[in-house]
Amino acid sequence: MKACCHALKRLPDIHICVFALRMNCEATVKHLESSEDLQKPTDEESCEEEMDTSEAKWRWFYLAECGVWHMFEEVPSTGCSVTNEQIEQNYIKNQHASMDFYTAKYTYKLDFSAMKQVNVTTGKERPIKRALHSATDFRFICDNPALPVPSHWERVNTEEPYQLIALCRDTFEYKEVARLYERTMSQTIRSIQRVQNLDLWEFFCRKKAQLRKIKRVIDVEEKMLFHGTGHSNIQAICTYNFDWRLTGSHGDVYGKGSYFARDARYSSKFCHSTSKHNFILQRHGLAPPVFQSDPPYKCMFLARVLVGEYTLGHPQYCRPPSKDMSIANFFDSCVDDMMSPKIFVIFDSNQIYPEYLIEFY
Repeated sequence: MKACCHALKRLPDIHICVFALRMNCEATVKHLESSEDLQKPTDEESCEEEMDTSEAKWRWFYLAECGVWHMFEEVPSTGCSVTNEQIEQNYIKNQHASMDFYTAKYTYKLDFSAMKQVNVTTGKERPIKRALHSATDFRFICDNPALPVPSHWERVNTEEPYQLIALCRDTFEYKEVARLYERTMSQTIRSIQRVQNLDLWEFFCRKKAQLRKIKRVIDVEEKMLFHGTGHSNIQAICTYNFDWRLTGSHGDVYGKGSYFARDARYSSKFCHSTSKHNFILQRHGLAPPVFQSDPPYKCMFLARVLVGEYTLGHPQYCRPPSKDMSIANFFDSCVDDMMSPKIFVIFDSNQIYPEYLIEFY
């Protein structure tokens, strides 16, 4: 253990790649800093006594859906109204009090007595903790602000490639998806399911962060768009994301990519009804075909899409064209009409997250 501590002490500040080390996530975190280690000093035989903690500061963490402790932000941002320092100052003033903070979508309360974070909007609770942390410590996997798991997701099962979570009709989430669908569709909704795929979500978040950095902008334009498809493609899309080479590209009129529509009515043209002998979609795959008494129904996705900067499409495009004839300054997507785009073509699947599966009659 002593040798281990001396080695850790010399390690530089590094980011651990979440993709390469996902299988070692639990072991790494458990080895470096267990929840007990972060809550209280270790005994005399621990190597912590020999480590230099002169630069360590108290930091605050919350337990994320992926099972890893995430650190609250060090600097103010548009994504969160509170910083680590502000939390610590409030805690020092009164260790039995609580404080509120805000994100773009929700209001939260930090309860210091119970050491938990409560989503005031949804009522969901998460554990929080206070721990000594220095700049030379290992960073937590998922400590990148580009990689938070959406707070409304249910507990993510990392043993499955994805999960389909049926939404209750009386929830705000269901009503918002239904509202977008019903703007142009009158067909009755059979069900709405949320797609939870942690890998695809991380790819999407990293792509968004990359585009922000490359373009030197605060945000990249993002839209909720529809994509109609057949039932045979659902499992592949939920697992691997959209791929026009496998699911079709609706004619390649505006380029060889995945096509998305502003209006559900347009996407419904590419939906295929189920038959009486139908595959049943499970939470993580397709069951064998069975006879169903349920009337035939169709399905489409409502996807979160990074459209970014777009230009008029062309059948020959295999990627968005350059904005200035260079090889380093490209558009992000193509459209059918620059003045009022209704169709968007995406050439990089990392710009897409298949967020909801809508089934309708």
